[in-house]
Amino acid sequence: MNLGGESSTGGQTHAAGGTTASSSTSAGGLTGGAQATGGAPSTGGFKSATGGTTAVSSTTATGGVAATGGVKSTGGTSSQASNTGGTKAGGGSNAAGGSSAAGGSNTTGGSNTPGGSNATGGSNTLGGSNATGGSNAPGGSNATGGSKTAGGSSSTGGTNGSGGTSAGGASGGAGGSSSAKSAGCGIASPLKTTRKWMLDVPTNYDGTKPYRLIFVWHPLGGSGSQIVSGGFNGLKSLSNSTAIFATADGLNGSNSEASGTGWWNANGGDMKLVQAMLDKINAGLCVDQQRIFTTGFSFGGMMSYTLPFVFDVFRATAPCSGKEGVIQYTAKYNRAIPIMGFHGNNDTFVLTSLGKAFFDKYRTTRNHCGDQTTAVDPSPCVQYQGCDVPTTWCLFSGAHEIWSQESQAIWKFFAQF
Repeated sequence: MNLGGESSTGGQTHAAGGTTASSSTSAGGLTGGAQATGGAPSTGGFKSATGGTTAVSSTTATGGVAATGGVKSTGGTSSQASNTGGTKAGGGSNAAGGSSAAGGSNTTGGSNTPGGSNATGGSNTLGGSNATGGSNAPGGSNATGGSKTAGGSSSTGGTNGSGGTSAGGASGGAGGSSSAKSAGCGIASPLKTTRKWMLDVPTNYDGTKPYRLIFVWHPLGGSGSQIVSGGFNGLKSLSNSTAIFATADGLNGSNSEASGTGWWNANGGDMKLVQAMLDKINAGLCVDQQRIFTTGFSFGGMMSYTLPFVFDVFRATAPCSGKEGVIQYTAKYNRAIPIMGFHGNNDTFVLTSLGKAFFDKYRTTRNHCGDQTTAVDPSPCVQYQGCDVPTTWCLFSGAHEIWSQESQAIWKFFAQF
């Protein structure tokens, strides 16, 4: 099942029938002004994505900034693009408006941003139903979407209002409710950048069943598409359709050591992106709020070390080969949180000692562990004793790379919660 579409300040309407997910987010943040390097992306260790599909969503800044076009994910659903400020997004407003997937799910329609252009959306599923909707943003025009499916029926949705949105619920459960205004109403400064994020929903998604939500972040120079094509670092195939996966594209940035796409968090933009993703996913899908996780390698590991200090939603984190100091953040939370950290013992790009130092910040300050350890699988991982919550460190033999045992170990770690 897929979720796509783009949104700026408008809302989304979900199709009735089938299973529906919504994505798209508004997040700010300018590039530049970063600190130390993230890690370099590993050349190996990613598994091919199997089954399922992932759509691409992007958000577009107001003031005529063009959004990137949709990207087709493995399994064949395509994203949508919307126009802002009268400027065509890459892929244009003539983007296919979703995609067809046998037994798949309906993609939500797009919405109009201030300055307005027509966004198209919706997708056809065999035996599904037709979703039309969208919402009118100030100065915008009506967004329409969807077409009738074979054997399907037509449903309409969306509400007109000044900045109003129609928030749909996950299909298979109760329908959504509408609100008068979106969360972006009343904000003095408009969005300045275009961000793209991707969501993977099990093909047998049941809107009445709460699912795990797992964020997987890419390394320096990587992309969300890299994470998708690698099966979310190999975790998707291990999840057996019990988890929803989310990823995104970082922004370009640099410091004295390196440059490239990553999580530089300029002006807090990456943290805003995460919040927007959480808001959209929770509003449109059935997510177990006690089972939200984060993981990633190198720069993605730095994100996974950092996020639990900024957000109080994560059940556990599994950072791989990351360190502190690159991502600037303000720590808001310090409760105990389960952690499983990984690092090569001969890593000279993101020094092993720096990775262990960030792990120890959890081990001592947050989880109140002692110094004693017990060997656990996979070897040579150890679990610290006397901790408030499980705290595991895996110092494997290798350099700056994804360890061959990581995927299995991370899934087993997350699955216990």
